[in-house]
Amino acid sequence: MSDFIQYDDSDIVIGGVNIAEARESSKGIVFNESYTVIGKCIITPSIFASYDLTVIGDMEVDEIEVRGNLYVMGNIKAINITCNKAIICSGTINAETISGNEIVANDINCSVITCPGNIVARTTIDINDSLRSESSVITGEGIIGKGHFSAKNAVSAEYFDFDGEVFGKVLELETEATFGKPNQNLTMTEEKLEVLSERLIESIKKELKKAGDVDEEHLTKTIIRISEMDKSLMFDWKVLMENLIEISYKDEITNLRDYLFVIMAAKHLPVEVLSYETIEHIFDKLLVDALGKVDTLPFNAKNIDDLVYALRIVVLCADVLMMEKEDVLDKIFQSIGIKYKTVKKFIS
Repeated sequence: MSDFIQYDDSDIVIGGVNIAEARESSKGIVFNESYTVIGKCIITPSIFASYDLTVIGDMEVDEIEVRGNLYVMGNIKAINITCNKAIICSGTINAETISGNEIVANDINCSVITCPGNIVARTTIDINDSLRSESSVITGEGIIGKGHFSAKNAVSAEYFDFDGEVFGKVLELETEATFGKPNQNLTMTEEKLEVLSERLIESIKKELKKAGDVDEEHLTKTIIRISEMDKSLMFDWKVLMENLIEISYKDEITNLRDYLFVIMAAKHLPVEVLSYETIEHIFDKLLVDALGKVDTLPFNAKNIDDLVYALRIVVLCADVLMMEKEDVLDKIFQSIGIKYKTVKKFIS
């Protein structure tokens, strides 16, 4: 007798989706097709899914391995979770280890998290051993735990209380405090950084004098090449330039996200870039027109990186926002279902 229950094509197919009822079993479950499981809770020693798995309900499974995306409209209680793509959970994830390409949940309680992409928790992330992300970590309330914390950058709305090594830039929004050690290959003294910054600006001015008679492609490549001289600078010419090129084709600024990118560029990019003929109208016209309606603009991020970058812009450009800093943060957080003002009430 097999130790596994196999699910191939289902007898119940709705809109091309295989449907199964949640069950409790002493045997492991194997889904050989993409499936949606519906019920109060699926309880089994193990689940293996060859493709995407959607669970409308809770999961209590020791070992979870999904080759596609894992979507759970409920809570997950497990020992080990491995997912080749995204893990998106509307409730709490409790597990010993979690590995996924992107991880999004309401709360995350875990010993070890490994993620090449972004990790997002609507409220808190509690780590007992280590968290390693090659991208961003963001929480609506806080990050707590001990051991090793490593990410490209992290943003916590309320608190960051971690006992152990912290690598990457961590920003605590409520206090504007920053934590973390830079990557070893980017470590440098303040004096060296200042000298390099001067060289960078000088290089930009020289290169852009040449760029006056060339197209946007050359200008973009120039900005990318120069920005790669030092990735530890506070602003990222490559990201800003790519977004300016995109915004330059629009008739007006209708998204707070675009507005934030434009004011970041206006504050930090050299005048030689801002006055380039195909993007100067962004600052002379689009930005001027947007100033009178900035408080009515909705915030719509393209992805999690956009959201994290927008939060950094608010911190770096608070003096030129033309809105109260807290109002901007509230719009950003409300775009993912979090009220920043409500979070502040809990702090008080």
